[in-house]
Amino acid sequence: MKIDRTSMSPVSGIQAANRLKQVQNKTTASEADKIAVSDKAQVFQSLLQKAKETPSVREERVKALTEQIERGEFQVDSRIIADKLFSQDF
Repeated sequence: MKIDRTSMSPVSGIQAANRLKQVQNKTTASEADKIAVSDKAQVFQSLLQKAKETPSVREERVKALTEQIERGEFQVDSRIIADKLFSQDF
C-alpha cells in the first residue's frame, strides 16, 4: 500500500486546528484569573511597613532617662513594677 502526501494534508489540517483551539482555550482561562487583596490585608501591610520604619530604640527617651538618673531625679515605683509583673498582660 502506498500513501501519498495529498491524502495526509486534510488530517494534519484538522490536527493543527485542534491544537490552535487548545491554545486559545488556555489563554482565555488565564486572562480570567485575577488576584484581589482584601482591605484588611492592605491595612496590615501598611502597618507592617510603618513598624519596620520605626526605630527599635527611642533615642529621645533613653537620653531623657539618662539625664534624670544623672541628676538623681529618676525614681522607681516598686508597686507599679510588681503590679505589671503579676498582671495577666505581661
